[in-house]
Amino acid sequence: VTFALLLLLVRAGWAPLRSLDTGTAETFNRIDTAHPELVKAAEVVSDVFDPNVFRVALTVIALVYLIHGERHHATWLVVTVFGGAALGLALKEIVGRARPVLPDPVSTAPGLSFPSGHELGASIGCCLLLLIALRFLPRGGRVAAVIAAVLIVGTVAFARVVLGVHFVSDVLAGVTLGIGWVAVTTWAYVAWRRET
Repeated sequence: VTFALLLLLVRAGWAPLRSLDTGTAETFNRIDTAHPELVKAAEVVSDVFDPNVFRVALTVIALVYLIHGERHHATWLVVTVFGGAALGLALKEIVGRARPVLPDPVSTAPGLSFPSGHELGASIGCCLLLLIALRFLPRGGRVAAVIAAVLIVGTVAFARVVLGVHFVSDVLAGVTLGIGWVAVTTWAYVAWRRET
């Protein structure tokens, strides 16, 4: 619901959201000029938590599941990871939103802006890694894992806005779409396993 609302507001060009997006982008652009170390940190975060890093890690886990005869788990992981990526690309084309245009950009990125692919990848990746890991962790470990996942997703969102390659609404859309997509595929998988 949150993602759908963001999508409608962006498509409609709702003035308060547009004002928030452009104002935040311009503010960080001014801050970036005076703080190159912030830009460097944001670039490192974007590289370390690139969507392909999550895709490779989860594909390896899917292969491990497959080797151990858990082909249903492996299928669920692959469909969720690569289906989410395809969904994100399709939505970028449908929405057709350009990236922020700033007077003195500190970074550039190819393609369209809404939703953020980095944020979508981080949200899907962290949700899946949590679902896999939580059953093996004690209570304290579960809390730490959830906090780490939230921090990673939040840091990636912040980094993409700091670099000026996404608007605030782009990263919020990536988070909500990623969580929603994992919820849908996991629900479908659990329902299918119950039936079979």
